[in-house]
Amino acid sequence: MTASTTAPPPLALQPWFLTLLAAYAVLELSFNHRLLQLAGNAMTEDTVQQLRHMELWARVVSGLGLALLLMRLVRWPRCSRLCLALGCTALGLLVMWPLQKALVDEIVARATPQDMLMSVQSHLSTGEALKGRMELRGQPVLPGPVPTELRPVMRALWSSSVLGLSPEDLEATSGVGQLSGWMGAMPTTAQMQDAYRKAVMTPVALGASLWFGMLNLCQLFAGLAGWCLLRVGTWPARLQVHRSLLPVSLLLCSALSWWPGNVWSESPGFSQVARPALWQNKPFLAPFVDWSLRAEPAWSDPVAWIHHTFLRGYEFQDPWPLSPQEQP
Repeated sequence: MTASTTAPPPLALQPWFLTLLAAYAVLELSFNHRLLQLAGNAMTEDTVQQLRHMELWARVVSGLGLALLLMRLVRWPRCSRLCLALGCTALGLLVMWPLQKALVDEIVARATPQDMLMSVQSHLSTGEALKGRMELRGQPVLPGPVPTELRPVMRALWSSSVLGLSPEDLEATSGVGQLSGWMGAMPTTAQMQDAYRKAVMTPVALGASLWFGMLNLCQLFAGLAGWCLLRVGTWPARLQVHRSLLPVSLLLCSALSWWPGNVWSESPGFSQVARPALWQNKPFLAPFVDWSLRAEPAWSDPVAWIHHTFLRGYEFQDPWPLSPQEQP
């Protein structure tokens, strides 16, 4: 008997690793759906506190996603499954926790008073934007009320999508909106900081979680298909086909996420005004907004189904108690 027939299958085809991928995909995509729900809520003290908890969860689930990728790609010395899982998990968390925190902190630290005021004004204008009563520098955002399937995404990401603009660029087209002028009590510094951090953190966490969730879901599908291929054909042929399954499935999922677009991403207000301004003024944030705005609507239904079916709508509460000094 040759060595090729006695050698164990690659890690990506082993049942225990496929089980980890399935569990992680459920966790990551459920987190994505819960954050989308929460980011669309009014900015009350309770919502602000819950968003801080979700920011911690975002770093944890992204770290676990990187860990699964490292387990597949890095050539580790011979060790037990437990040591492999623990080592990659520690490395994934050590990379993603400070990286994601540093990215959000750096964008927030660069905020000007106008940026923070804009985050509040745009948050207050979300209702009018959802009704299709908003223009950006004279360009319409929507031809009418937002479609039902796009409503949760726009509610969560509207304030993020216009961060490159100034409050004067928001133009309400309805009489009520024009009369109100988004006027009210001047927000406090803390309220502006909370609104701005929410507008920055939301697309970063949503974009990263959806990408890692999709990546590991593709790993799972490719692994399951490769595992089935172990039962047919010759070993070289099986191995060659298996190696192409992940890049092909990932390319296909990315295309399905990006290509369709939606009425918001294709509107003159976003494509001609908000998007160029965001890339010019917030280049570190713009990729996450672009990706989230296109991919979230494309996967919203299956992500919601996964969250409610497998985790029963788990709300991702505080992962551990934090002192005020340790808050994000």
